[in-house]
Order: sequence, then C-alpha cells, then structure tokens
Amino acid sequence: MARVGEGDPRWIVDDRKDGHNVNAWHWEERDLSGECHEELKRRLKNFTLLKEDNIELRVEELSDISGDVTVAQRKGKMMCYFELKLTLKWSAGGDVSGKLTVPEVDHDNFRDEYDITVSVTENDAASQKADTLMRSKGRTAVRNVITNYFNELFEAYQIGKNLKNASSLPPPATKKETTPVGGNAKSGATATDSKDTEATSFSWKMRWRIPVEELFTVLMNEERASVYTRAQAKIDPRSGGTFEFLGGVISGFFVEVVPNAMIKMQWRLRSWPSGVHSSVVMALKKEEPGVVTLEFAQVGIPEGELQVVQEGWRANFFDAIKMVFGYSMEYI
Repeated sequence: MARVGEGDPRWIVDDRKDGHNVNAWHWEERDLSGECHEELKRRLKNFTLLKEDNIELRVEELSDISGDVTVAQRKGKMMCYFELKLTLKWSAGGDVSGKLTVPEVDHDNFRDEYDITVSVTENDAASQKADTLMRSKGRTAVRNVITNYFNELFEAYQIGKNLKNASSLPPPATKKETTPVGGNAKSGATATDSKDTEATSFSWKMRWRIPVEELFTVLMNEERASVYTRAQAKIDPRSGGTFEFLGGVISGFFVEVVPNAMIKMQWRLRSWPSGVHSSVVMALKKEEPGVVTLEFAQVGIPEGELQVVQEGWRANFFDAIKMVFGYSMEYI
C-alpha cells in the first residue's frame, strides 16, 4: 500500500525524458480563450434580447469577460473545459440602463439556469418595469446566446466524440449556418460501446461524529492539512483563494466558501494538462450536535483518472483525517 502523503504514486505520473507516451497517456490541447472572448463580445454587442409591452431590452456590450477555454483530446476523446465570468451593459430605451453579471458559467452548467444578477441604474417606474422584464425573460435570452455559442463550439471540435485518428487535435469544422433556437440540428454523434466510455464523476456521503465547525476547520486549515497529508499544504481559505496539497501535486482555487456549510473548488492534479480542472463540491450538513454529514461530489475528471482520484482522496484526505485525529467516520 502506498504511503499516505508525500510521493504517493497514485497521484503522480512520471515524465519520460524520451517523450514516450506511457500507457497511452497522450494529451494535446488548444487554448481558445481569446477566440471565445472575442466571439461572445461580437454576438452580444447591440443584441436585442426581446421586445414586449413597448419595452425593448438590449445588451449594449459585453464589457468584461475573464476565464479560460480549452479543448483537448486524450486517447482520441475530445474534451472541453471552460469557466467564464461575464459583465454586460444593458438598456431599455434611452432612459433605462443597467448591468448584468454572470459570476460563473462553465462546461458543466452552460446548458442550465446558472445565476445572472441584474442591476438597474435608476429607481423610477420605467426602470423598475424594465428590471422586472429582464429578470423574468431577459436573462433567459442571454443564456440562450451563450448556450448556442458553446453548442456550436462543441460540434465544431466534436466534443465528447471518439476520433478515428487520435494523433492530433482536429481543426475546427467549417463554419456553417447557425441552427435556429429550438431547431433540430443533427449532431452526428454516434453511440459508442460501453467499454469506450468511462465515468468522469463520482460522489460520496460520509457521517462524521464531530462538530461541523471542527470538520470545516480540518478541511480548510493548512497546518492541519499538512499534518494529515504528511506534506506541505498551502490554503487561502476564502472564495477566490488558491490551494496546494502534497507539495503541489494537487492545486486549484476555491470558487465558493461558506464557513461550516459549503466548499466549492476547481481542483487538478499536477500530471493533468495545463488548464484542465475538475469541479469539487463538499456540502457539510449538521445532523445533530456533534454529528455532521459530508456530501462530496467531483465532476470533470479526465478519462482514465477516476480510480486514481478516488484512491487519492481516501488515502490522503478522508481516511487520513480519521486515522490521524482519531475521528469517527463512516461512508454511508
């Protein structure tokens, strides 16, 4: 059994000096961040969202966009990873204006009803009426623009498909006419045998017989993390803060931190290609005094890495915490 902590071989993929692709671990990736930023700005500039009740809601511009967009292939399987934050200026006629903020849209949720916050400059009757319409229908129109763009990108790069020639990243497909919203575009995707498809997510549920405050502290305190992982840990325990475990073998950043309740992070192994992250969510729920349920989920794990990731979490984190501090814990 591998030692808990530094040098755990389950979370290290050695680099070969000769560049040989060990065990068919072949990655190739392309950074599309700049291209995607510019295309979304183009699509959203002076874009009419809807006209209703003598009100025309319009996006004036995508004033700010940040985040990475990466497409990659491994073993011929095409993947796309992205996480973006957007700020848009909107108007309703000449007298009403405001701002839309998309705090996070990513490869996991871009087809869902992710959060868009709405603000309006003035507080008069016209502004409030436009604000209500933006919240009820305008945000959906914004999501449709973003969803349609990434659906087109996924089709162009054949995301989720297994390529016949896995030696290199394919060029984008020739741009073609956009399918109308609600249309029945044929994706061209073909069914694959179950042996070609591997799970890229998992979830666990644990019951810890310690106060919820204690469990949160153990997970987010770098001194304690350095003890139970037996390697240097660096943790900035706040939303937007970064972290490193096992001397940098694991790294990422916190998307959202709610003390004693929720930890959301973008998480990666050093052996993964640059820009590739998975999403981790840990929800802490107090059952009764001194008993807390930890609901853990991780999605976006690269194909072939699932078992390695699961074993690493057990050996270096949850089972290690239980053993080092003598806590009572069971998987349920």
